[in-house]
Amino acid sequence: TVRKDEDMSEEEPEDEEDDIDNILDEFPKDEEVMSEEDEEQEIDALKRLRGELGEKFEADMNNLQIIQEEFEKFLIPVILINGARKTHIVQYILNMKLKPLVENRASIFEKCYPISSRLAQKMLSFTYKYISSFGYWDPVKLSEGETIKPVENSENLLHPVIHRQYIYFLSSKETKEKFMKNPIKYIRQPKPKPTMPIRIALLGPPKSGKTTVAKKISSDYGLKRLSIGDALRYVLNHQPDTELALMLNWHLHKGMTAPDELAVQALELSLMGSTCNTAGVVIDGYPVSKYQVSLLEARSVIPMVIFELDVPSKEIFKRLLLEKKEEPSLPYPLHNSSQIIAVKNSKYRKNIDEIRQYYQEQHQNWYVIDGFHSKWWVWNEVSKKVKMVNKHMQIYLGRIKAGKAACIDKLCISPEELISRLGEFGQFCPVSLAESHELVDCSLTDSLEFAAEFRGHYYKMSSQEKLNRFLENPELYVPPLAPHPLPSADMMPKRLTLSELKSRFPKYEALVPGSIHYALEYRDRIYTCESREKLEKFLRSPLKYWDQKLPYKLPPLKEPMYLTSLPLPGYLEQGIATALIKAMNAAGCLKPKFPFLSVQRSALLYIAFHLKAFNPKGSEYTRKKYKKKMEQFMERCELITYLGAKMTRKYKEPQFRAIDFDHKLQTFLSLKNIDPVNG
Repeated sequence: TVRKDEDMSEEEPEDEEDDIDNILDEFPKDEEVMSEEDEEQEIDALKRLRGELGEKFEADMNNLQIIQEEFEKFLIPVILINGARKTHIVQYILNMKLKPLVENRASIFEKCYPISSRLAQKMLSFTYKYISSFGYWDPVKLSEGETIKPVENSENLLHPVIHRQYIYFLSSKETKEKFMKNPIKYIRQPKPKPTMPIRIALLGPPKSGKTTVAKKISSDYGLKRLSIGDALRYVLNHQPDTELALMLNWHLHKGMTAPDELAVQALELSLMGSTCNTAGVVIDGYPVSKYQVSLLEARSVIPMVIFELDVPSKEIFKRLLLEKKEEPSLPYPLHNSSQIIAVKNSKYRKNIDEIRQYYQEQHQNWYVIDGFHSKWWVWNEVSKKVKMVNKHMQIYLGRIKAGKAACIDKLCISPEELISRLGEFGQFCPVSLAESHELVDCSLTDSLEFAAEFRGHYYKMSSQEKLNRFLENPELYVPPLAPHPLPSADMMPKRLTLSELKSRFPKYEALVPGSIHYALEYRDRIYTCESREKLEKFLRSPLKYWDQKLPYKLPPLKEPMYLTSLPLPGYLEQGIATALIKAMNAAGCLKPKFPFLSVQRSALLYIAFHLKAFNPKGSEYTRKKYKKKMEQFMERCELITYLGAKMTRKYKEPQFRAIDFDHKLQTFLSLKNIDPVNG
């Protein structure tokens, strides 16, 4: 049986092989593996793929064109970006393109149309379009803090833009582009504040750049540039039959200069022009004497702001030489010789201090500009000051028009006008009186930085914080709502000067010991305080201190003691203690040792030199002399340190030594018998 089983197992694999062959025979012959000749070549595959991609690209482009046309119907902007560049570049360009859309989200669907000035005026005249509420103000410049309305001229052209039914006038191409990107942003801002004509005066020595700056201001802001010569020529050319012109001709035909009285009349007449009364004026180089200032004040010709161009005399003559090199040679002499410029410069510097002092005290409208810089720097500084002053004027006019309190700083208010229009509290701070019942006298300062106007009266505050409170709610600090009235004149503490105190001292017995430099009078009694702080406390709250009772036993009066009457240790302590401590401290840090002298004597000599070199009561020459001696003493002391570091036990040839070793060694040996003070 075992044998049979083995035979059957050998026959089974043969049967399986027959079955596999039969199964393979059942597949059709056309499904066999294709031969290499029938496979698709690479070139054919590329052509096929290119064709498919091309067809897909054309289909996508047609779809994009249809979508773009639909977007254009609804005024939706389309941004084209070159996608063939690197990914990060495409992403950067995409962000840059989308950034203005995100920032100007409110104006994405707004459209602006730039037009010419001529077409804008024509549209306005036929009421086809309307002028905006900004008028001829530049909305972009206005949002950036501009306070002066731009004026169109040959150098500064306006750029009108139509937005909806209105025309807006932009002052430059840059502001026009900003407005067209986001018109809603600039339309929603507050409307321009009321303005008034600007009156500027420019003073300075000859060749300081006055006329250059005046022409620049006149060109940019549309102001009239006016010199005293222009004013005289205006009267002679346009009003030759007037009495003023006849008097001017009488002086000029005799070879005399026009008197200051007639010149100021001509200037006042020129200031009546339309440009001066609407835009403003720049007065170039006038006034130049105190008498001319008084004539201008008499006729109420007060510049809103006065600029002094400060240029050194050396720079003036340098500019004169450069100007002469650039000018062509002429057969006749000019009025720019060095002698004439020197005379003009001397006359200007003689009078300018008096003029500056007058305007600083009376109107606080004087600004000194360093004219040594370039003309662009000077122009920027002048422009900043003009805008600042004009902004104060606009805020003042706007608040007064609205019935609010307004700060009166930068308004050229004279002390006489201030006193004539002071309110019920005089020059005392109404906020301090109402809130803390303190009398704070603001008459000590002439500045109007913390002064305000309300209901036609002026009030002075003691700080910016008090001014802000007054401007916010002025009704709470003035009658009838003010909680505390100002005390009567006989109940007011009065500050006394030293001369007043000495003249009235014998009349009173209630004098409290104190410093005579801090004296005051209150209720027919004189009080002296120890310090300025205590004087201010008394002035603010006199009711707290006026009726103080002195103790029965008073401390002894402090008798003055003269320095020379002190014993020697006390004299040294009070006289030279500070200087001696500094000298000893320096000696301890440096540890000087002079060649061939003991350490003690070296230190004493150094301290003596130090006291002489830094003696505050000594002359400049003496201090410089002993500073040089002290430096020489220290150089000689350093010889020991140097030679100790460079000198060796074994002998060295000269070529192997330090360069200055022999010189310093010889110097060291020569000091053996030399006096360290006079040697």
